[in-house]
Amino acid sequence: MKTRTGYLYQRKPGGTWYVRVMVDGKPIIKSTKTADRRKAETEKTKILEPYVAGDAVAVLENIATRLTGRKAELAAIEDELNPPPELNEIWHKFIESPSRPDSGESTLKQYSAEWKRFKAWLRENHPAAGQKTEDGKEPPMYLRDVTPELAAAYARKLTADKVSPSTFNQHRNLLRMIWRVLAKECRFTSGNPWDNIHPRKLATLANRKRALTKAQFDSLLAAVEGNPDLKDLFTVLAWTGLRLADAVLLKWGSVDFPQKVITLAPMKTARRQGKQVHIPIFPAVLDVLNRRQDGKVLNPSGYVFPVLVARYQHDPSAVSKDISAAFEKAGMDTTEERAERKKAVIVYGAHSLRHFFVTAATAAGMPGAMIKSITGHATDGMLEHYQHIGVELAADLAGRIQGTDTALLTESAPVDPAAIVKQVREFAQGITPEMKPETLKAELLKIIGET
Repeated sequence: MKTRTGYLYQRKPGGTWYVRVMVDGKPIIKSTKTADRRKAETEKTKILEPYVAGDAVAVLENIATRLTGRKAELAAIEDELNPPPELNEIWHKFIESPSRPDSGESTLKQYSAEWKRFKAWLRENHPAAGQKTEDGKEPPMYLRDVTPELAAAYARKLTADKVSPSTFNQHRNLLRMIWRVLAKECRFTSGNPWDNIHPRKLATLANRKRALTKAQFDSLLAAVEGNPDLKDLFTVLAWTGLRLADAVLLKWGSVDFPQKVITLAPMKTARRQGKQVHIPIFPAVLDVLNRRQDGKVLNPSGYVFPVLVARYQHDPSAVSKDISAAFEKAGMDTTEERAERKKAVIVYGAHSLRHFFVTAATAAGMPGAMIKSITGHATDGMLEHYQHIGVELAADLAGRIQGTDTALLTESAPVDPAAIVKQVREFAQGITPEMKPETLKAELLKIIGET
């Protein structure tokens, strides 16, 4: 582009100097108001300044346009020489990325299923779907082609499929994470399309597991009378608050018989926190453990339920199916159809016994802080999610208060380790040389409730 320089001229010798410049094909003439050539040159610079600036802007705009085009050319060349990962490569790239969270095996299994569902949908809805290249093959599919509109369409698909709010949020969160982790590798040029998808509000009260009354729990135990492994497992689940995997894989090394405490790091939080929980051993659980150890010298790495462990490690769903069958046999339908859900909602299962523990422990007077410590609930709100003080339980509790049913209160009397330590300390301070070993033993057993 030609730069506007303009030039000076005089209309008559010795007269005023004028500046003449061409702008858009039209001449513009301005007076310098001086007959002095040197001063006229200075005024010429001032007069031409806005026109020269306009030229500079135009030049820069032209350069920017050319650079943009050049960048597009370079990007196309880079895509050809080193293309971004295609759809089939995304999961592997995500798993191998050092930027992704260090998720556990079960979490990654869930992620994989969610990704496969989205991938199958995207194959039908990607902008390149149905097209063919010159050689008749399908064109490559890239994640960078997923627009906010396409993300919104998938969200609508999940809603149409009547997935639960929790499942919806899990899909949305995974896809946001994949886009974030692979942003550079996939060469995303715009924002994360999943940021525009708002999470669904969790309907916790509508979908939570149902509580078991004492009568239902007794029916459940009666239903597995011929299966001692499952019966003992139900007892442990109901009186420890453990999740199914932690109960099935419980080892003898976690059981402290002298202090009557089970200590372990729950599998769900072990990777993130590594925090151990300390669970008082209630009488019903103690009976199970005593019967299973049968006076033998125990291997700390051995399992309390070796038969169930073998079945669980071969197929984790097999134990869950056995538990569902036991609930059904006890007269409790494990699932329920809901109008807003495509799949039936699970209302009874192993997790119901975790709810039973929280409810029963609360009804028996165990402090909420102690229950939260055992179950790993960080908030009172989450604890309330597990406390089902309904009509049946209220009637059950009323009966116990009246003295007509003291079994549950007797069985679940809370153990307060701090109180026991205090009593032992006070007793130790009163020991004299004259006291006989039998007396000491009797007093200590009395303190821990084994008189």
